[in-house]
Amino acid sequence: MIAMLLLTVFGLGAFCVLLFRCAVYALPVMVGLSTGYWTIMSGTGMVGGVLVGLVVGGLLFGLGQAALATSRSSLFRFLVVGVFAAPAALVGYGMMLEIWQLTMSPSVWQHAFGAVAGLVVAVATVVRLLDENPLPTSEKNVAISVRN
Repeated sequence: MIAMLLLTVFGLGAFCVLLFRCAVYALPVMVGLSTGYWTIMSGTGMVGGVLVGLVVGGLLFGLGQAALATSRSSLFRFLVVGVFAAPAALVGYGMMLEIWQLTMSPSVWQHAFGAVAGLVVAVATVVRLLDENPLPTSEKNVAISVRN
C-alpha cells in the first residue's frame, strides 16, 4: 500500500516536471495541432494533416528561436518571449486545475493556486527562452585586439 502511494506521488511529480519542461513548446504544439486538425477536416487525410501540423509547428518554433537569436531590439525580444509565454501560462494554470481535482474538491483556492502555477510556468518559460538565446553582442561591445 505504501509502495503504491509512493509510486503515485513519484509519477505525479515526474508528470509535473515533464509538463513544466515542455511548457516552452506550448505555442508551437498548439498551432501545429490546430493546423493539422484544420487540414484533416479540409479533406487532406490523416497523413497530410499530421505532416502539415508537424511542419507548421516546427517552423513556428524555428522562427521564434531565430527571431530571439538575431534580434538586438529588447522590445521585439520581449514581444516574442511574451507570445511564447502566454500559452505556457495557460498550460500551467490548466495543469494545476487538473491536479487539484485529483486530490481535493473544487474551491476558490483551486483558481488561486492555478494562477500562481500559471505565473511560475510563464516566468520559467521566459527564463528558458532567454537563457537559450542571449542578447547578441554588437561589434561596439566586443574588445578589439591590437596586432603587432
